[in-house]
Amino acid sequence: MSDLFIFSATKGKKEDTLLYQTSDYRDEIFFKEHNTDSLQSLYNKAIEFSIKENIEYIVLAHDDVILENFSHERMLENFENYDVLGVAGAAEVKLQEPALWHLMGGGLGSDKLHGAVAHLHGKEKFMTSFGSYPHRAILLDGVFLAIKREVFKKVRFDEKCPSKFHFYDLDYTISSHKAGFRNGVSDIYVTHASPGLTNFSEEFKEGQKWFLNKWKK
Repeated sequence: MSDLFIFSATKGKKEDTLLYQTSDYRDEIFFKEHNTDSLQSLYNKAIEFSIKENIEYIVLAHDDVILENFSHERMLENFENYDVLGVAGAAEVKLQEPALWHLMGGGLGSDKLHGAVAHLHGKEKFMTSFGSYPHRAILLDGVFLAIKREVFKKVRFDEKCPSKFHFYDLDYTISSHKAGFRNGVSDIYVTHASPGLTNFSEEFKEGQKWFLNKWKK
C-alpha cells in the first residue's frame, strides 16, 4: 500500500509495543524507536517524508494500541466523508481548564461527544462509549489519527508547544477545522492499553496554558 504511511513512536523497541505485536500491518508500520523527541517534531517529519514520497494518507498511532478493525478499505470508506479521521472526539469546543477534549466538548454524557475507545486494565477490557459515530467533529483524540494528503500539505503540527506529548492532537485538529477541512470520528476503533491522563504534570500545565492562549485569541 504505497499510498499509506503508518507511523508510531516508542521509548523502547518496536517489538515490545502492543501496536507491533497485534497489528496485521506490523511490517508496514514505521516506528521511531528509543524516542525522546516531541510528537509534534516527529509527526512533521512523517509529513515531510510523505509529501516527498507522494503518499496520499498518513496514520499516526500510539504504540500502546490495538487497531481492532482497521483496514485500508475501511479507512478509504471513511475518507469519503472526512479529511481527518479519529476514533473519538468532540463536535463543539468550549475552551476551558482542564483542557481535555471530552470536557471541552461538554463532558461525559454530552451529545457533542462521539466515538468509542476500549481500554485494557490488566487482562480486562472495558469500553468507553462517548456517543454516536461516524460523526463530524472539531477536536479528535490523538491516540489514532488518519490524515489525507490535501490536509497535511497545508497543516503542520505546531512545534512551539512546550509539551512534547500533550495538545499536539487538539491543536492540529482545531487547525485543520479552521482551515476548512472535515474532521470526523470514524467507525474505526482501537483498544488503548492506558487509562488515559490521570494527573496533570508541569509539562501538561505548560502545554495547556500555551494551547488556551493560542486559541482564545
